[in-house]
Amino acid sequence: MGEDDLEADVRLLRRAPILAACRDGPTDRSTIAERADCSGTTAYRATTELAADGLLAKHAGGYSLTNFGTAMLDHLTQFRARVDGTRHLLPLLRRIDAQELREHVDLFTDATVLEASPDAPYVVDQQFESIVEENSGGAWFGFTRAFGSPSVVETTTRALSDGASAEWVFTRDAIAAISEQHPEAQTELRALDRTASYAVDSLPFSFAALDGTLVLIATDDTTGVHAAIATTDNPDALAWARDLFERYRDRAERVA
Repeated sequence: MGEDDLEADVRLLRRAPILAACRDGPTDRSTIAERADCSGTTAYRATTELAADGLLAKHAGGYSLTNFGTAMLDHLTQFRARVDGTRHLLPLLRRIDAQELREHVDLFTDATVLEASPDAPYVVDQQFESIVEENSGGAWFGFTRAFGSPSVVETTTRALSDGASAEWVFTRDAIAAISEQHPEAQTELRALDRTASYAVDSLPFSFAALDGTLVLIATDDTTGVHAAIATTDNPDALAWARDLFERYRDRAERVA
């Protein structure tokens, strides 16, 4: 890619609001300026340039997207969402190296992100426990690579005992850890007929889908404590998580 191509791409990205203003059909320049939050002069210059480049078509009633313009706007919108999602998930991406997440960061642009700090090392675990308690009567599914603090295990076990149902995929290391560190909790959970557990050798990250709330979890590999979470109720994010869960579950070993 040459410098001229790069400059053209940057200019087009800046013109994305003009293209978006024309998505619904022929639009006059004053309406374009209002929708794109720009001056009339900018709208005039931009529509002229975009029409010359084949992205807009001129009509008696104004400007509309061409097929080429629609395709470019879709790509620009997706690019913007991926960039925004990547920036937003920085606290988790520092700790999660997974293509499955990198390819879907745009699903988390509106997520609530919380990161632990040296002054508040358990703030993420505490927030996760609150979410568990708020959704203790629902249907759950998810992945677990690590359990966080003992308090997280206690809160989760109590919620499941109180009526939540769950399908869960664990790494074999996570199963070994709970057997060693929390044998009472493991015995209690195995006795429930509302839970199903599966084992795999590895998972890309941890997440919990708790009755319509998706919590993406990044764990501190040294302490095992939850270091950052992103929480969303985006239906597309939940659908992505469900598909990912089913792909791992279907090739996992049922253990309880």
